[in-house]
Amino acid sequence: MEFDIKEIEKDAPLPLYYQLKAIIKNQIEEGKLKPDEPIPSERDLMDMYNISRTPVRQAINELVVEGLLRREHGKGTFVASKKISQSFWRI
Repeated sequence: MEFDIKEIEKDAPLPLYYQLKAIIKNQIEEGKLKPDEPIPSERDLMDMYNISRTPVRQAINELVVEGLLRREHGKGTFVASKKISQSFWRI
């Protein structure tokens, strides 16, 4: 896992969860976090960025809803596999 630690600006107008969400999303889009690869645990993210669990959970939850991450109970949170989109045409 290649996770770059970027700075979170605690006095910025953007919420902490939003900044963390953008960092994780950017690393997925850049290919630094690959499909089916685990992301750091909530505890690790809290320690890396010196933030509480609430913004970490909110960032992860939103990325799960967006389909970029998936949770596996008892195993952790992983980068979701790319979805294949297909168009179906009716004649």
